[in-house]
Amino acid sequence: MWNFTQLTFVLLSVAVLARGASLPDGTTEADCSQYSMPMCPRNYEPVCGSDGTSYSNECMLCFENMEQKSDVHIRRKGEC
Repeated sequence: MWNFTQLTFVLLSVAVLARGASLPDGTTEADCSQYSMPMCPRNYEPVCGSDGTSYSNECMLCFENMEQKSDVHIRRKGEC
């Protein structure tokens, strides 16, 4: 029987592999954990979303994902 540490390691490994495999080619996932939703800073650091929309910053992309229950990723830094 597996102990807790081995089970935790296996589950984390599977989660990381599944997460990486689910991203479309060339996109990265926004790090939404660093923001206090629904409040976003007003800094202008545009990102281009995988949906072809320009967002004023990464937080606004996260906010839209939360509001629309979508899964838009960052295609690149800068406007689309």
